[in-house]
Amino acid sequence: MNHLFIVSRQLPDLYRYLSREFATEADVEVILDRRHGERRSRGDRAPLPGGDRRRTERRNQADLSGELSTLGYAFVRLG
Repeated sequence: MNHLFIVSRQLPDLYRYLSREFATEADVEVILDRRHGERRSRGDRAPLPGGDRRRTERRNQADLSGELSTLGYAFVRLG
């Protein structure tokens, strides 16, 4: 898989449409947004020993959230 469509949970019709359109494309996957908030928030707790394991973000989460809220989907090129 080289391309990913992430579709807003508020647009199930768009999800179904894109799933049908790209069903025969082996390098494209269409998924519903499953985020429910920031999972990595640690609040006032002490930092993890050894620091954060993530070196770099693959894509800025603010970009994804913005695209999902304005377009109803985000397109991500992987690899």
